Amino acid sequence: MDYVIALTIHVIAIVIWIGGVAFVTMVTFPMILRMEKSLEMVMVFQGVEHRFGKIAKVMVILAGLSGLYLLNVKGFSAGVWIMIILWVVYASLLFGLEKMIFKKLFSRPGEQADMKTVFNMLQVFHWIVLALSLFAIAAGVYAGHY
Repeated sequence: MDYVIALTIHVIAIVIWIGGVAFVTMVTFPMILRMEKSLEMVMVFQGVEHRFGKIAKVMVILAGLSGLYLLNVKGFSAGVWIMIILWVVYASLLFGLEKMIFKKLFSRPGEQADMKTVFNMLQVFHWIVLALSLFAIAAGVYAGHY
């Protein structure tokens, strides 16, 4: 029964976390890139990021804790390594690295950053991370049912 509870928590956390990444990638960035004013772009992005960032942190923690339990019960496989690596990347971004990157991107003293270029780069990064996330999900499903 503990295994089923942990697996359920794990799957729900992943659905919310990666679903949010998909929403930001496929809906929020295209919407932002249609905006003309740099300040408006930054404000919308910060609003979405601030709200989703809190949710993503909780889901990453839940996915990590439930994942550790599942690893203890089921053991390692090739698919698990992909999930662990991706989890470490996300956790690093959410708990420190992202703040450093955003500070560098959005606070260039004495220089007006081209926000279209910045958001295009962020969108490309999000597409790569989303693709890797979907691959990790597929690897997890495969490993769990093979």
